Amino acid sequence: MKKIICLILFAFMAAGSRGAGFLETNYRPVEPSATFDSIWVDYDVKEGEARGMKIHVAFSAYGMKDMDAYLAIYFKYNDDLAGFLKDKNKKFQSSEGDVAVYRSIKPSYDPAVYKNLTLFIPYNELDLEPGIYDLTMDVKLIYQKGGVLQWLTYYDFEYIKPGSPADVESTAKADVTFDKLWIDYDVTENGKSGMRVHVKFTAHNLKDVDCYVALYFEKKTGEKIDGVSPEYRSKGGQLAVYKSLKPAYKEAVYNDIKLFMPYSEIKLGKGRYDLIMDANIILKNGDMIKHLEDHAFWIEQ
Repeated sequence: MKKIICLILFAFMAAGSRGAGFLETNYRPVEPSATFDSIWVDYDVKEGEARGMKIHVAFSAYGMKDMDAYLAIYFKYNDDLAGFLKDKNKKFQSSEGDVAVYRSIKPSYDPAVYKNLTLFIPYNELDLEPGIYDLTMDVKLIYQKGGVLQWLTYYDFEYIKPGSPADVESTAKADVTFDKLWIDYDVTENGKSGMRVHVKFTAHNLKDVDCYVALYFEKKTGEKIDGVSPEYRSKGGQLAVYKSLKPAYKEAVYNDIKLFMPYSEIKLGKGRYDLIMDANIILKNGDMIKHLEDHAFWIEQ
């Protein structure tokens, strides 16, 4: 009998040992990571007394709940041999002394979806001499104590620093002269009631360039309104409407470009709302050519 009991105890101990080994072998904590969605930039934005770029990034974070981290953007020359821009006044810099801008995050969910995380960098913090530069943003998520958590994307852009012969060349680049914007309310198009927006402007040096008139909708408080249908939604998910253009002349006058926004696409709930229509001319890839106007209006549902 004692021999049988010993054998049973040994069997249980062996099974328990195998069970513990199984859990230890197969359990893996979720490694922090992220997936990139999109990036877009608003140029010539003013914050306080500084004029610069507002950078929008959309991404999803995984395994990062309650983790302190940063969205980090570093600035480099398109030419890899030239490397990163170097900071001079220690205001927008990385630990390596490169020009950089950061936004702290601490996700409350797993996964955590960031549809529009914004960062602002003044033009003068790029610390460049007058001239024309082809630059790249290197966008990453990093740990609070340093080290790359997840690389997200590169974003190329052109920067012109006034004060040199480059100014002469810059005058030949694309530009827009805005005239006015007005709205017809309670208009019906294709069986839908909505607003017809009219925009008048002149495009300079955009001959044969594919571009758009873009209207983005937000509350007067600055809160973005989410788009519902794909045809009325920006890459970042904001309620928007677009009109494609391809000017046939070096100087093209548009007396009345029309865009229609159905009321059914503006999902706000019952009540009166003070809104802003952010009107812009953008390139096909989403880069800003010219901000036209922040047009205030109200709507009641």
